[in-house]
Amino acid sequence: MERSGHKCIGHVEIDKYANKSYMAMYGLSHCKYGQCDKDNCCKICKTEVMEHCDGNKCEGEWFAKDIKQIRAGEIPKAEIWTFGFPCTDISLSGKRAGLEGERSGLFFTVVGLLKSTDTENKPGILIIENVKHLLSSKRGGDFTAVLTNLWEAGYDVEWQCVNSKDFRVPQHRERVYLVGYLGGIRGRKVFPISGSNRAVIKKVIGGYQGERVYDGNGLSVTLTASGGGAGGKTGLYLCDTKKPEEWMECLKENGEEECGAKNYAGFLSYKKEPDMTRIARCIVANYNSGITRFGESSGVMYCKACDEKCTQKCVEARAALTPDRLNKRQNGRRFKEDGEPEFTLTTIDRHGVMMLQCPYYTGLPIKEATKKGYVMARHGDGINLSYPDSDYRRGRVGKQCSQTLLTGANMGVLVYCRIRKLTPKECFRLQAFDDFLFDRAKAAGVSDAQLYKQAGNSVTVNIVYEIGVRLKKMEGCIHEI
Repeated sequence: MERSGHKCIGHVEIDKYANKSYMAMYGLSHCKYGQCDKDNCCKICKTEVMEHCDGNKCEGEWFAKDIKQIRAGEIPKAEIWTFGFPCTDISLSGKRAGLEGERSGLFFTVVGLLKSTDTENKPGILIIENVKHLLSSKRGGDFTAVLTNLWEAGYDVEWQCVNSKDFRVPQHRERVYLVGYLGGIRGRKVFPISGSNRAVIKKVIGGYQGERVYDGNGLSVTLTASGGGAGGKTGLYLCDTKKPEEWMECLKENGEEECGAKNYAGFLSYKKEPDMTRIARCIVANYNSGITRFGESSGVMYCKACDEKCTQKCVEARAALTPDRLNKRQNGRRFKEDGEPEFTLTTIDRHGVMMLQCPYYTGLPIKEATKKGYVMARHGDGINLSYPDSDYRRGRVGKQCSQTLLTGANMGVLVYCRIRKLTPKECFRLQAFDDFLFDRAKAAGVSDAQLYKQAGNSVTVNIVYEIGVRLKKMEGCIHEI
């Protein structure tokens, strides 16, 4: 909300670790004149505010620990309230007790505060978030209860179910957002919102359709069912817009680092000893036959350098020890990481090198409750690691995106044919947090377990940003939240 131009004046948070991360992210600390350790409500201040605070009129943010202990009138006047009541009793993965459940029932706590607040002190706008299943919980009865209670509190509501993957983050995360207006909508409307992609089709070389060349940094033209042939019927795409002479001129003047020569898109020849150049070889009619007939064609490969000399090392190689005694060796590792030295040679142990665990282009079978009993995951696919031996789990694999983040460290990614967990920072990135915010929380001593939990409980920043932008344009002013 602040990214879209609004101002935060306070928050309620009962989880001490989430509050610790929040205060570290925004440089806040408890007011030295407050009683935050004893009272439910207090002030938290930035350093520049605290330096000029005398305890009589603190200008820091308002903070409360427990929403259940707050009474009407204790919350400072704000134009917007944002809240998301726990989804534990509503989610398909929970016990489905609905709004009658102890945790999801906190919705009624917030509505009770709204109903007991005088009209002149009520927020003009509400923003609410929860899981998609809120719409169908108890056959729609729970969502009807939400709308009815908000109406009784004086709010007309609009809503939309949106997916995070449509808002510039690679995460499949469906959530329903509600926006309520005090006293009626009267022409104000936020929804529908959709992902904003400002990229356009960039044509580099003209000509007939199928012969044109487009910039790979722009949008793709519409794919057709009759693909194939020269240019795939829909054109060719240039992966790097620098011309050869521009590359050479840039390298002479600025060096490799400035020109991006360490990570570049090059042209790869399909032959027994393929090499990469910045200039493509002659394009032939049967350009896609290089897999079986070497030396005829060119492909494009993105290669990330592994050292300062740009060795173009793109294949993982790992030292292996005693591959023939998988169940007998008791101590130490059997495989080293890519780039580590070989194991000490002995007269007994057998040594080897593992290049890849399987052909990454065919994929790795992941157990799922389907007719086949598995789903093929490929390089870059997200994999849910929860309950790996379950015979009832579905939707484990996200095609080139993460599945919905939860509160545990249970999300992985397939790197060629090796599954690894996502790091806490990667989970924060999947919610569109800036890296510096995560770094501050990590530096404050918050554990990885808590950071995973916070990422799973968070909303996706880009979605709320879009809502905030529309509210600001609609009302024509900055709101306090």
